Amino acid sequence: REWMQDVIVLRHRIVKAMRDALDEQDFLEIETPILTRSTPEGARDFLVPSRLQPGKFYALPQSPQIAKQLLVISGFERYYQIARCMRDEDPRADRLQELTQLDVEMAFPDREFIFALMERIVERIWRECIGVQLEVPLQRMTYDEAMLRFGIDRPDLRFGLEIQEATEATRGSEFGVFANAPVVRYIAVPKELSR
Repeated sequence: REWMQDVIVLRHRIVKAMRDALDEQDFLEIETPILTRSTPEGARDFLVPSRLQPGKFYALPQSPQIAKQLLVISGFERYYQIARCMRDEDPRADRLQELTQLDVEMAFPDREFIFALMERIVERIWRECIGVQLEVPLQRMTYDEAMLRFGIDRPDLRFGLEIQEATEATRGSEFGVFANAPVVRYIAVPKELSR
């Protein structure tokens, strides 16, 4: 019971920190409908049958994307939503069937504004919710650099497991796979992390 109370209080504090940070930047909080039409984007929709119209169904939103675009077109230039998203997907390590996400929508932002806004939100959450002061701006890495150094676009930098270059060192190898490969790269796993 205690851990559930802790989770509920922490979620409240995270959401409050996000709202406060966005309110300071003159963003308006807008809620979009939960029952909607099915759309052909992203994940599969969960479908809810209509009692009053047999054979007809509502879809639970994967994200409020369609409504968000319509709101921006209608003149809401800065708004956000803490949105419930439901996705009828197979369970995987990085996929959830139900989640809450922060959707931020802006008309004509530049990249630096978006980065700075997200850094302010993350910094505030960490400071107000767990008492950790982050240094901003946060470390940035291009997609190409992340893929080259870590082989994934969202690397976990805590472990340092960077991909190493071995192409030139293996050119004289008698093992044809290495000798003839356009590129040879590897990861050295420290003994304490290895099975």
